Amino acid sequence: MEQLLKEIKLLSQKEPKTLEQMALKLSEEVGETSQAVLSYIKASGSEYKQLGIGDVKEECINVILVALAMFYKLSENDKELHQLISKKLDKWERKFS
Repeated sequence: MEQLLKEIKLLSQKEPKTLEQMALKLSEEVGETSQAVLSYIKASGSEYKQLGIGDVKEECINVILVALAMFYKLSENDKELHQLISKKLDKWERKFS
């Protein structure tokens, strides 16, 4: 996983989009994920796209990649990334306790 994060960080440094453009791209990717889910569950009006679980997974990865690229646009500190993820995981876990 560390190697993947290193690669994402390197590619993020080459990303020409501004932070605002990346935020819009993230919204676009979230929308595409929603479309894939609607098609996968054969929601009314969405089944014609014939998207499957693989498409949903790929769109989820697109969301993750853009979100990480945005983070690396703001900070190249992997320790900070790990700390923030741990903090959010702890908060998420407390919701289930």
